[in-house]
Amino acid sequence: MYLLVAVFNEDDLKNVLEDLFEANIEGVTVTKVIGKGSYGIKEGDNIQADLYSKVKVEIVLSNDKTLETAKECIRANAQDFGRGAGKMWWIPVGGVERIRTGERDADALTTQVDKKIPNVQADIVTYGEDTPCS
Repeated sequence: MYLLVAVFNEDDLKNVLEDLFEANIEGVTVTKVIGKGSYGIKEGDNIQADLYSKVKVEIVLSNDKTLETAKECIRANAQDFGRGAGKMWWIPVGGVERIRTGERDADALTTQVDKKIPNVQADIVTYGEDTPCS
């Protein structure tokens, strides 16, 4: 299993997500970020660095094949051959657990619709006491 992290231009997000979902890759976390790549500032320059708006996408993938598919979805939509197109990297993941069902690893990464697992309504118990946590 791998965690794929990609940072790229916000304008490309919609197309990247559409390709990922068409490839049946779900469970995507998207965060707005700002940052600065390596261009424009040389070490020792005494000027303020410009920070650019980007998005960061994080996806946990179950195997090498889905990793390559996800990388291609991002590459195909975010690559513009200019500076500042972004970066992606991946690292091994030791394990994954779906909190709601307790499924682990590859089972936790599959869609619930495919498994026909109903959503579970949790009963929330409330107490009339005023506690530091309430």
